[in-house]
Amino acid sequence: MRVSALLLLSLFVTACAAPQVRPAGAIRKVVVVVGSRVDSLPSASYREDLMGEGNPRTVLSGSTEAVLRERGFEVAGTRISAAPSPSTDEVVSVIRENDAEAAVVVVLSWVDVSAVQTMGRADVVLEAGVVSPDGQLIWRKESRTVAMIGLYQSQTDYSSYLRKAVIQAVKEVP
Repeated sequence: MRVSALLLLSLFVTACAAPQVRPAGAIRKVVVVVGSRVDSLPSASYREDLMGEGNPRTVLSGSTEAVLRERGFEVAGTRISAAPSPSTDEVVSVIRENDAEAAVVVVLSWVDVSAVQTMGRADVVLEAGVVSPDGQLIWRKESRTVAMIGLYQSQTDYSSYLRKAVIQAVKEVP
């Protein structure tokens, strides 16, 4: 009995642990700027359409913010660009408006969900980058993710494949 109680307590403490702390000298205060070359995600339900989960920019911004905060970044603001890919001027203006050290830019380039209902497989191509206040590209990476989701999840949480791809891409931001 005591062992199981201690195990549960340790799991609870681990789950409630504080987010990571950024190392000294690392970028801490950022803004998130997202864009998408994909106009809309195929949605599986009216609820997803109603909640905005069919809009890839909404999913990108929320997931990016969550991952960055978990990694110890302070997210000072978010901009959802109407353009497929945000311009340098747009990114720099968001950095300056929010007095941030840099911008984390995430752009959805391509999605293939043709096999999500049958095989639980979705292919996602994202571009992630970090831009300095003077508009210089500090870091950039294009990532291709093959997200596997279960049959139940593919019918109840259809855009989870995109969240998984964002988590993978944003975890690589230095």
